[in-house]
Amino acid sequence: MRLLVVSDTHGNYQLLHRLLQSAGAFDLFIHAGDSGNDLLQLERDFPNLPRYAVAGNCDPFSRLPRELLFQVGGRRIFLTHGDRYGVKYDLLRLVLQGKENRADLVIFGHTHLPLVEASDEMLLLNPGSLSYSRGGGKHSYGWVEIGPGGINAEIRTLEQEKERG
Repeated sequence: MRLLVVSDTHGNYQLLHRLLQSAGAFDLFIHAGDSGNDLLQLERDFPNLPRYAVAGNCDPFSRLPRELLFQVGGRRIFLTHGDRYGVKYDLLRLVLQGKENRADLVIFGHTHLPLVEASDEMLLLNPGSLSYSRGGGKHSYGWVEIGPGGINAEIRTLEQEKERG
């Protein structure tokens, strides 16, 4: 299973649309919050796209849940925006919640800083921001592959996609 993971698009649907057209084949799209109206436009343009999404702190009127726990490829994934866990300060509360949920992968956003980090037997992934990036100015997203060998996650950028294409 291949997962395309984004967060903090903040209404910049043009970049999201460009990513969906250039990223290659994937099985599931995941948005970790602060989407603005991007998910409404996404549903219109890609109605059959399998996806999971949560609301972020900048999505005050969203009907999306703030957290989700689901399984993909036999692995448990905990999805949250991260603001309720103080992720701008440290990851301890998020890691503890991931452990409580027996998650294999925890996906979050909010900081606009990309991160892939192992914590005990759990992997943490923050795809950064596709729209307003901090620390380097790259428009980043996450790419996850789940298979018999486990979970592999990496950070990619739109700039890399441009070079490939």
